[in-house]
Amino acid sequence: MNHAWKRLRAEGVDVWIDVSAAAGGAAREVRRALAQGEVAGARMGAPQGDPAAGHAAEIGRVCDQLLPRHRASGGTKGFVSVPLPAGPADGADAWAARARALRDEIDRPNLVVRVPAEAADTATLRALFALGVAVEVSGVCSPRRYGEAATALLAALSTPDGPTRTASFLSFDVTGVERHVDARLDLIGSDEAKALRGRAGLACARLAHRTHEMTFSSARWGALAAAGTPEPKLLWVTGGASPYRSAHCVQELVTRGTATAMRPAAARALAEAGTVSGDRVWRHYADAERTLAYLNWFGISVESVTQTPEKPTEMAAPREDRPHATTRPLRAPHQPHQPHRRLTPA
Repeated sequence: MNHAWKRLRAEGVDVWIDVSAAAGGAAREVRRALAQGEVAGARMGAPQGDPAAGHAAEIGRVCDQLLPRHRASGGTKGFVSVPLPAGPADGADAWAARARALRDEIDRPNLVVRVPAEAADTATLRALFALGVAVEVSGVCSPRRYGEAATALLAALSTPDGPTRTASFLSFDVTGVERHVDARLDLIGSDEAKALRGRAGLACARLAHRTHEMTFSSARWGALAAAGTPEPKLLWVTGGASPYRSAHCVQELVTRGTATAMRPAAARALAEAGTVSGDRVWRHYADAERTLAYLNWFGISVESVTQTPEKPTEMAAPREDRPHATTRPLRAPHQPHQPHRRLTPA
């Protein structure tokens, strides 16, 4: 039994296993994870090489492994998220056609189709929900973009035929923005800038959670919930970092009602050196806002970074009221206490 997973479940966090990088061995990794403890879901990656070379069969095997959990939970857990393939057309009808083909090929009730946030407008999401398939909106890594995705999802859940009954997920890429922000901080090179390394991802994630709580506590959502619509779940994704960094993010984003997707190596790191001790999100909203304010003070906009992360722009020229790298701010950024050095960023 993985006691870290047990503590996560006690705190109301669903544990997902991220096997998106497991080429051909996804079912084996999920089986190993199930032997360690309760697994609420799995995230698979796109097929490597020939898409027809056994990928559908592998998806079916993973779905079958989690199907007992799906049935025992009444259809609230035991999901398998699979990305929809990109195509020449990106309209709602095109995404729905690809989702229909995947649904018919896999033919499992716990299948979740994954679409990128930039394609997940209200029309596309409604077309997917009309197929009766669960949906994950992925690739979100900024608070503002999360708000846009959550608003589109909330609108899509109310269809002309009535509220949908299918499950939905909003995944937040915790480490996606962090790599690019840290690269800009390294270019600045001052001690104050380096003190902010490793903090952007957690700050954005916590503010995204606040946005989630505000969106799905509104009167509009209340009407959908009363009609039986399952509440969309916020899913933390940390696969873009090293195992110990990912484990650190997992233990720093513990809050009830969410899910966290870990790669197998990160799950082992959490079991070895992690500490799960109470909510780490609600009481850190203010600190998250301060972190983004410090980044803005250095000329780094998280929203700009997340819009074009693959093409970093030149650093903004210092304003007259922004000190140079050799001067210190009036108040140095606060560095939170890290209980386990092995789970802190390098």
